[in-house]
Amino acid sequence: MRIERIALYNFGSYEGEAVFDTRTDKERNIILVGGKNGAGKTTLFTAMRVCLYGYMGMGYKNQGAYYTRAVSKFLNSSAKLTRPTKAHVQMEICINNGRELDRYVLTRAWVLGNALSETFEVEKNEAALGEGERADFEKYLRSLIPPELFDLYFFDGEKIADFFLDEGGSARIKGAFLTLCGYDVFDIMRKNFRRLHANSSKSLPDLEEYLQAEEWAEQAQAVCQGLSEQLRICAGELESCEGEIAALERDYHEKGGMTQDEWAEKLLAQKEEDKKRDRWNGLLKKWANDLIPFLMVRDQVLSVKKQIEAETGDQKYRDFCEVLDTPEISRLVGGQAPALKEIARGQFGSGGQPLLNLSLEQSAAVLGQIKQVADFDIQEVSNCKRSIKRSLDVSAAIRQELENSSVSAVQEYMGRRAQLFENKSRLLERQSQLERQLPVQKEVSKQADEELARKKARLEDELKRASINDISARAIVMLDKLQKVLYRRQMEQVEAAFRREVNALMRKKHFIDDIRIDGQFNVHIYRMEDLSAGTLAEALEANSEEEMRGLLGDAAMERLRGDAAMEWLRGLADADGPEGVAAYCRAQGDATLTLPVEIDKNSLSNGEKQIFIMALYYALVQLCGHEIPFIIDTPFARIDTEHRQNISQHFFRKLEGQVFILSTDEEIDSDHVRLLEDRIASVYLLESVDNKRTAVIKNSYFEVPHGF
Repeated sequence: MRIERIALYNFGSYEGEAVFDTRTDKERNIILVGGKNGAGKTTLFTAMRVCLYGYMGMGYKNQGAYYTRAVSKFLNSSAKLTRPTKAHVQMEICINNGRELDRYVLTRAWVLGNALSETFEVEKNEAALGEGERADFEKYLRSLIPPELFDLYFFDGEKIADFFLDEGGSARIKGAFLTLCGYDVFDIMRKNFRRLHANSSKSLPDLEEYLQAEEWAEQAQAVCQGLSEQLRICAGELESCEGEIAALERDYHEKGGMTQDEWAEKLLAQKEEDKKRDRWNGLLKKWANDLIPFLMVRDQVLSVKKQIEAETGDQKYRDFCEVLDTPEISRLVGGQAPALKEIARGQFGSGGQPLLNLSLEQSAAVLGQIKQVADFDIQEVSNCKRSIKRSLDVSAAIRQELENSSVSAVQEYMGRRAQLFENKSRLLERQSQLERQLPVQKEVSKQADEELARKKARLEDELKRASINDISARAIVMLDKLQKVLYRRQMEQVEAAFRREVNALMRKKHFIDDIRIDGQFNVHIYRMEDLSAGTLAEALEANSEEEMRGLLGDAAMERLRGDAAMEWLRGLADADGPEGVAAYCRAQGDATLTLPVEIDKNSLSNGEKQIFIMALYYALVQLCGHEIPFIIDTPFARIDTEHRQNISQHFFRKLEGQVFILSTDEEIDSDHVRLLEDRIASVYLLESVDNKRTAVIKNSYFEVPHGF
């Protein structure tokens, strides 16, 4: 299929009619459309999808109210001032019927009066198709690019990462892949064989169990996908709700009102200042009661300290003398007692009568209080008073802010804010519920798959022993096997093409060294890394098998397990289980082991994600046997300057069929235009006039001199 002409009339920012001549040939197959943000590139992108596929092109399941509202928004604003408003998108396309080219003119038109009405007309080789013929043509058009493949051929650089990497993306891509390769026919055949088997008088019990297990597995997988999709939608709604909350608070703040958090913060700050002043006033009161009176007679207080110390010494002297005068000590010291007492008198005191006569506990308490008086810096009182004054100034400033703030719309703001937070709470609860349900359902799906494998094995054994020739039963099993074999072969082609393409696009060495796509189209990417055998041994001993698979990935663990098993077979290791793997690593000493460590795709930068996706995208579309146009909007949405030339040279130039590139001047620049010049059939520049309508300029691309 080739697109030869596109005309937009009163669609989006295209007021009146805008026409694009998009004829190409094999040598020159690129249509380059430039425009700054808001000039109308994405509108053109959407118009092409809607013209070809109607409501399905906009992601809706039927032509209902949601689709009608979406189309109404795309009708030109100026044209809407006149009723009834008319708008249309028209495309001329060529399709090879195997012998010659058929030319079709597709016109999807809308009339907006009291309500919006849509018509779709098709001309084939200048003859209008009837209603039945038009319906058949729409089915045929959907067979060329099925709805599952829209996001592959209508490539939006800003959204394509979500298509591949979002939760449930693997299931979507697998469905697109099976359709792309024509393997969806297996599902049709399997259903027919089931119907034939159900109508047959001969029945194998194990086949019934196999079919039930297969149905259970499919249903479990469908529930998983449904939960994943609900979780994705819930996350999107939650993000939107948080955005509304942020916008509400920003708008309220810009209009002079404080947000609830700011009010709470100011009130809390004011309470904190009150607490500080209470604490400082308490200190002043305590000092006034406990210290200030004594500070006024500080010298007398210090003399009391000397008296207590003297009396303490005298008491020690008396106690010493009493000990010497005991009969036992007297016999020991003999005539030395007077000399010892004299020494003690000089050391402790005179032993005179006490004036205060305090106990040890009382002396300690009085001395402690005297120390507080002696150590107290009177400057602390001044400091405390200054702190109180500063705190009063801060509180006054806070009160002034609260009084000066506009609270005229606070009730409306608080009501809307409460409503949004209630909605956010509901979404968070729903998200939490889905996050709990999804792992449980995944386990159910895993059990269903394991049960299906067991039933299949039993059925195959029964078919080998069966004397009857149950063609339907054998065909169902055969189709399952054949689909898996063909799927694996195609996956190997995709993997090989991906390896070539990612190395051509990415300048960084060892960005991705290998790729593996499993039966559910989960894409696993690997980088070969050198790891210390000793470190691996410690990690294996400290973590469970599941934890190690989470750290390194399945491929690295299988590589280690295989190497350890070989050592065990040669008698060089003690065990072939987890302990054997750790023992194998320990036996390698200081050696370095090179392992394929799995890369978490979510850890890639935005640019790396898009390069990974472009390589996978290119590998997938190579499987298509039809000449299908590629429409690429915002091609370098996440790509840095370093890799844009590689993509221009190794991606755009290699795509077969028509390639529409819708770009800003910051993406496809003059260097890229020169690189693609020999492949460009025509260029257009979109300019926004007064931010209201789009002007289409042929043979012009920003400041790039180019002639066609």
